[in-house]
Order: sequence, then C-alpha cells, then structure tokens
Amino acid sequence: MLPLPGIAIYNHQQAIPLSDELIELFESAAVLALPHILEVATGPGSSLAQLDEVEVSLVDDETIADVHLRFMDIPGATDVITFDHGEIHVSVETASSQGQEFGNAFEREIMLYIIHGLLHLAGHEDATDSGQAAMDYHQQDILEKVWQ
Repeated sequence: MLPLPGIAIYNHQQAIPLSDELIELFESAAVLALPHILEVATGPGSSLAQLDEVEVSLVDDETIADVHLRFMDIPGATDVITFDHGEIHVSVETASSQGQEFGNAFEREIMLYIIHGLLHLAGHEDATDSGQAAMDYHQQDILEKVWQ
C-alpha cells in the first residue's frame, strides 16, 4: 500500500473566525478520511495516490470567486475548487450559507467540502448526474465515518 499523503489546512480568510483547534480537528478528520477515499478511488492513476501532501486553503467568497474565474472561466463564488497538484480551496462563506440552507452545521459543511475535494483528487467527477450521485454517496458515507 502506498503511503498516505499529508494534509495541511490553512485559514486564509477573515470573514468567519476559525479557531486553531477547529483547523486541527479538520486536519485530523481529513487524515481519517484518506483511507476511505482511497478505497473508492476511480483508478490507480488518481492524483491523490501520487501526492506527498494535500493543501487545503479555507478562503472567503471573494477569493474563491477570483480563483473560479481565473482558472475555470466561471464567474462567481463556489463551494470548493480542486487542483490535481493537491490544492483544494474551500469557501467558508459558502459553507456557512449552504450549511444553513441544507441543515448542516457550519463545521460539518466545511468538512463535507474537504472530503469532496479529496474525492476529486481520487479521480471522482461530478459533471454528470451519475458522477454526482456517486460523489454524493461517497462523501456522505465518509463524512459519517469521520465527523460527528
């Protein structure tokens, strides 16, 4: 079995205060999620299996909207953007609003986005209905295993 990549989570926003303890909790849960995510990887060539480290940046809507436009040519904020080289951007402001809309605690919604990004690195895509359904299933299943 290949060694698991490290996970580093950085708070690069000031819109919503996050404690160091919460960041450490996200990191611990992400490390626990990695074996489950690798179990459902879509192939041995997934970038997650090749990485030494995954960097998760917690950002505000303005920052993620900028990344969304510059790299995907799509205007506006989104929840999570994943790059194959092991970089995941998560919008805490979107997590706050979407969490309220879907009845999830803010922290749980952020963890869901982190898992979503890791699943993308494991080769999952959500551009089709079947791909989105598979990702939804796996992220909820893994979230239940690592986040209470």
